[in-house]
Amino acid sequence: MRPTLIGRSLAFSLAEATLSLAIISFVLIAIMGLFPVAMQTAQDNDRETRATVIARRIFDELQSLPPSNTALVRGPSVTDPRWRIAGINLSTASVQVLLYDEQGEGLTNVVAPAAFRERISVRRAHFAAEVRVLPDFPFPGTSRIQATVEAPSSAPSSRRSSFVFVTLMNQN
Repeated sequence: MRPTLIGRSLAFSLAEATLSLAIISFVLIAIMGLFPVAMQTAQDNDRETRATVIARRIFDELQSLPPSNTALVRGPSVTDPRWRIAGINLSTASVQVLLYDEQGEGLTNVVAPAAFRERISVRRAHFAAEVRVLPDFPFPGTSRIQATVEAPSSAPSSRRSSFVFVTLMNQN
Protein backbone atom coordinates (compact mmCIF):
# COMPACT_ATOMS: atom_id res chain seq x y z
CA MET A 1 0.00 0.00 0.00
CA ARG A 2 2.40 2.57 -1.13
CA PRO A 3 1.13 5.91 -2.29
CA THR A 4 1.76 6.31 -5.99
CA LEU A 5 3.10 9.42 -7.54
CA ILE A 6 0.72 11.07 -9.99
CA GLY A 7 2.30 14.11 -11.34
CA ARG A 8 3.54 15.98 -8.27
CA SER A 9 1.00 14.73 -5.67
CA LEU A 10 0.73 11.50 -3.76
CA ALA A 11 -2.52 9.52 -3.98
CA PHE A 12 -3.97 6.38 -2.43
CA SER A 13 -5.55 3.59 -4.37
CA LEU A 14 -9.29 2.94 -4.25
CA ALA A 15 -8.69 -0.30 -2.33
CA GLU A 16 -6.76 1.53 0.39
CA ALA A 17 -9.46 4.19 0.75
CA THR A 18 -12.18 1.52 0.91
CA LEU A 19 -10.28 -0.46 3.53
CA SER A 20 -9.78 2.69 5.64
CA LEU A 21 -13.51 3.50 5.47
CA ALA A 22 -14.38 -0.09 6.43
CA ILE A 23 -12.13 0.06 9.52
CA ILE A 24 -13.53 3.45 10.57
CA SER A 25 -17.10 2.19 10.05
CA PHE A 26 -16.44 -0.93 12.13
CA VAL A 27 -15.00 1.12 14.99
CA LEU A 28 -17.90 3.62 14.91
CA ILE A 29 -20.49 0.84 14.91
CA ALA A 30 -18.76 -0.80 17.88
CA ILE A 31 -18.71 2.49 19.78
CA MET A 32 -22.36 3.22 18.94
CA GLY A 33 -23.29 -0.23 20.26
CA LEU A 34 -22.01 0.79 23.69
CA PHE A 35 -24.40 3.74 24.05
CA PRO A 36 -27.52 1.70 25.01
CA VAL A 37 -25.47 -0.23 27.58
CA ALA A 38 -24.08 3.00 29.01
CA MET A 39 -27.55 4.58 29.18
CA GLN A 40 -28.99 1.51 30.97
CA THR A 41 -26.10 1.51 33.44
CA ALA A 42 -26.61 5.21 34.14
CA GLN A 43 -30.35 4.64 34.77
CA ASP A 44 -29.61 1.71 37.08
CA ASN A 45 -27.08 3.76 39.02
CA ASP A 46 -29.52 6.67 39.35
CA ARG A 47 -32.27 4.32 40.57
CA GLU A 48 -29.92 2.75 43.14
CA THR A 49 -28.78 6.16 44.38
CA ARG A 50 -32.36 7.37 44.84
CA ALA A 51 -33.30 4.11 46.61
CA THR A 52 -30.37 4.63 48.99
CA VAL A 53 -31.47 8.20 49.74
CA ILE A 54 -35.04 7.00 50.40
CA ALA A 55 -33.86 4.26 52.79
CA ARG A 56 -31.54 6.66 54.60
CA ARG A 57 -34.43 9.12 55.01
CA ILE A 58 -36.64 6.36 56.46
CA PHE A 59 -33.95 5.27 58.94
CA ASP A 60 -33.27 8.88 59.95
CA GLU A 61 -36.97 9.50 60.60
CA LEU A 62 -37.25 6.40 62.76
CA GLN A 63 -34.18 7.42 64.77
CA SER A 64 -35.27 11.04 65.21
CA LEU A 65 -38.02 10.37 67.76
CA PRO A 66 -38.27 8.21 70.89
CA PRO A 67 -38.52 4.46 70.09
CA SER A 68 -42.08 4.27 71.45
CA ASN A 69 -43.37 7.15 69.31
CA THR A 70 -41.56 7.15 65.98
CA ALA A 71 -43.10 8.27 62.71
CA LEU A 72 -42.59 8.02 58.97
CA VAL A 73 -43.25 10.84 56.52
CA ARG A 74 -45.44 9.88 53.59
CA GLY A 75 -45.57 13.25 51.92
CA PRO A 76 -43.50 16.32 51.10
CA SER A 77 -43.94 18.04 54.49
CA VAL A 78 -42.33 16.82 57.70
CA THR A 79 -44.40 19.24 59.79
CA ASP A 80 -47.86 18.38 58.42
CA PRO A 81 -49.28 15.64 60.72
CA ARG A 82 -51.69 14.44 58.00
CA TRP A 83 -48.69 13.22 56.03
CA ARG A 84 -47.13 11.16 58.79
CA ILE A 85 -47.59 7.55 59.81
CA ALA A 86 -47.27 8.14 63.53
CA GLY A 87 -47.15 5.96 66.60
CA ILE A 88 -44.75 3.33 65.26
CA ASN A 89 -43.29 1.45 68.20
CA LEU A 90 -39.92 -0.24 67.71
CA SER A 91 -40.85 -2.91 70.24
CA THR A 92 -43.86 -4.02 68.15
CA ALA A 93 -43.69 -5.81 64.80
CA SER A 94 -45.13 -3.73 61.96
CA VAL A 95 -45.06 -3.28 58.20
CA GLN A 96 -45.60 0.03 56.41
CA VAL A 97 -45.54 0.84 52.68
CA LEU A 98 -44.53 4.30 51.47
CA LEU A 99 -44.56 5.68 47.93
CA TYR A 100 -42.12 8.11 46.33
CA ASP A 101 -42.02 9.88 42.99
CA GLU A 102 -39.21 9.55 40.45
CA GLN A 103 -37.15 12.20 42.25
CA GLY A 104 -37.47 10.42 45.61
CA GLU A 105 -40.03 12.81 47.12
CA GLY A 106 -42.68 11.24 49.36
CA LEU A 107 -46.28 10.86 48.22
CA THR A 108 -49.31 11.01 50.53
CA ASN A 109 -51.03 7.89 49.21
CA VAL A 110 -51.77 5.08 51.65
CA VAL A 111 -50.93 1.57 50.46
CA ALA A 112 -51.78 -1.64 52.29
CA PRO A 113 -48.73 -3.83 53.03
CA ALA A 114 -50.24 -6.72 51.04
CA ALA A 115 -50.30 -4.51 47.92
CA PHE A 116 -46.51 -4.08 47.95
CA ARG A 117 -45.99 -7.25 45.87
CA GLU A 118 -48.58 -6.18 43.28
CA ARG A 119 -48.57 -3.45 40.64
CA ILE A 120 -49.08 -0.11 42.34
CA SER A 121 -51.09 2.12 40.04
CA VAL A 122 -50.80 5.41 41.89
CA ARG A 123 -50.15 8.43 39.70
CA ARG A 124 -46.57 9.75 40.00
CA ALA A 125 -45.47 6.78 42.17
CA HIS A 126 -42.14 5.42 40.97
CA PHE A 127 -40.58 3.95 44.12
CA ALA A 128 -42.35 1.76 46.67
CA ALA A 129 -40.70 1.24 50.06
CA GLU A 130 -41.73 -1.52 52.43
CA VAL A 131 -40.55 -0.86 55.99
CA ARG A 132 -40.51 -3.87 58.33
CA VAL A 133 -39.90 -3.57 62.06
CA LEU A 134 -38.83 -6.82 63.71
CA PRO A 135 -38.48 -6.32 67.49
CA ASP A 136 -36.02 -8.14 69.75
CA PHE A 137 -33.88 -9.26 66.84
CA PRO A 138 -31.04 -10.22 66.88
CA PHE A 139 -31.21 -9.85 70.68
CA PRO A 140 -33.64 -8.36 73.23
CA GLY A 141 -33.88 -4.57 73.29
CA THR A 142 -32.84 -4.18 69.65
CA SER A 143 -35.09 -3.97 66.59
CA ARG A 144 -34.15 -4.93 63.07
CA ILE A 145 -35.49 -2.40 60.58
CA GLN A 146 -35.57 -3.49 56.94
CA ALA A 147 -36.42 -1.08 54.14
CA THR A 148 -37.01 -2.73 50.77
CA VAL A 149 -37.13 -0.08 48.06
CA GLU A 150 -38.36 -1.18 44.63
CA ALA A 151 -38.81 0.60 41.30
CA PRO A 152 -40.73 1.09 39.11
CA SER A 153 -43.73 0.59 41.36
CA SER A 154 -46.11 0.21 38.40
CA ALA A 155 -44.41 -3.05 37.41
CA PRO A 156 -45.09 -6.40 39.09
CA SER A 157 -42.68 -7.06 41.95
CA SER A 158 -40.81 -9.73 39.95
CA ARG A 159 -39.90 -7.11 37.30
CA ARG A 160 -38.78 -4.33 39.65
CA SER A 161 -35.27 -3.38 40.69
CA SER A 162 -35.16 -4.20 44.38
CA PHE A 163 -32.79 -2.75 46.97
CA VAL A 164 -32.78 -4.02 50.56
CA PHE A 165 -31.37 -1.93 53.41
CA VAL A 166 -31.14 -3.10 57.02
CA THR A 167 -30.25 -1.33 60.27
CA LEU A 168 -30.52 -2.09 63.97
CA MET A 169 -32.07 0.35 66.45
CA ASN A 170 -32.42 0.34 70.23
CA GLN A 171 -35.96 -0.05 71.56
CA ASN A 172 -35.35 2.25 74.54
